[in-house]
Amino acid sequence: MRQSFAQWLGDQTGRDDEIGEFARRTLEQGDLPEHGNKAIFDGFFETTRNQPAYERAWAEFEAIPNPGGARSES
Repeated sequence: MRQSFAQWLGDQTGRDDEIGEFARRTLEQGDLPEHGNKAIFDGFFETTRNQPAYERAWAEFEAIPNPGGARSES
């Protein structure tokens, strides 16, 4: 099952780059939609100053064939 963007973003919080910073800031706010397609998240971020970082994060999320699908349950 494909990970949602919100779940994927949660996995990025440990990164030491723009995406990691964006993930930490966004998740700290606590109002990120749990699920939805790009239109849902576009609407969520369209009025924030995070738009450029969001676009880069979404592009990276979409570039992964099946984010979270290769996880092993150990």
